[in-house]
Amino acid sequence: MMDEQGWREVGARVAEARSERGLSQDALASEIGLDRTAVTKIEAGRRQISSLELVRLADALDRPLQWFVLPPPAAVVSRRTALEGRRSDPKGDQILDAIARDLAVLARVHVLAPNDAVGSLSAITPGDTGWHVEKAASSARSLLGMDTGSPLHDLADAVERVGLYPYSMALGAEGGDGAYVEVEGIGLALINGDLDAGRRRSTLAHELGHHLFGDQYSIDWGAGTSTTERAIDAFAANLLLPRVGCTERWRALRKEHDLRPAAITLSSEYRTSWTATLRQLKNFGLITHDEYRTLDSRSPTRADYLECGMRVTEELTPPYVPTGIAAAAIRAYRTHRLSAERVTEMLRGQIDIDDLPVRDEIPLEALRGELR
Repeated sequence: MMDEQGWREVGARVAEARSERGLSQDALASEIGLDRTAVTKIEAGRRQISSLELVRLADALDRPLQWFVLPPPAAVVSRRTALEGRRSDPKGDQILDAIARDLAVLARVHVLAPNDAVGSLSAITPGDTGWHVEKAASSARSLLGMDTGSPLHDLADAVERVGLYPYSMALGAEGGDGAYVEVEGIGLALINGDLDAGRRRSTLAHELGHHLFGDQYSIDWGAGTSTTERAIDAFAANLLLPRVGCTERWRALRKEHDLRPAAITLSSEYRTSWTATLRQLKNFGLITHDEYRTLDSRSPTRADYLECGMRVTEELTPPYVPTGIAAAAIRAYRTHRLSAERVTEMLRGQIDIDDLPVRDEIPLEALRGELR
């Protein structure tokens, strides 16, 4: 039975969700079949809500039931506090909150565990001249099981090896690029799926930096202008397009192609954005300032890639749910730890209830224990 404080918290969440949907109390009351006075009392915590009313509220406010009755993970609360006074993305924050709750549930039913790689690299200290970005990126590649120079394809699968679970959701042109939060020792990255393919990968590489350097949460919805954020941006660029591989491949390409086709080919092979590719070529001294300006004046189209015999490979196409999360959720269902409805909700439209496997038989001893 929920106490008075519990109902006040539920009421506050109803008010928050209603405000974010841009609904008046009258409009919400009409949609769920109550009068405005009832909604006012609910939001003030002075009126209890029946199960049916809660279902109607969740549907009208486009929130899962759990959002109203379960507290968010501590890391999500900390992140919200850090974001106060900064640019925010309500849609992104809502999705991040919901996914963080999913990970917390999977951890508590023991189908998802932390990874030792969290915080395993030396943290970035602003102004510390001893911190070397290329060395950090090389160390990260080793953790991912990659060599020092090859293209790092299928980045979403690769980061799961170090306990980072990336989601890609359509957050719109006004949404931020991405965010990171650590939930019970497990890393969660949310990427704006409306970014182009190269930027989605760059954003995930950036969130991997937060994960490996031990940040409990990131504040990347706005432009990253702090010293630490700029350092992690550089880490991401060197992770995806390292000096060794870039230099060797660029020299080979320049023997075969003119300047622009060579850059297009390199960008396609390493699956990096045009901007990131040009910056790395300039940083490594492989193109002059004038060449950089010439290349930067016109971004390539898909036709340009096709003319060079290359295709733009889409990674993290939304909605994207991490492979490891899907496997853990289905395992939780099969072993009677989560309901079919909760699991399909976690998988965000990837499967229907009818697609779920046959559940394991419950051991007789477990049944006896429940009957005692």
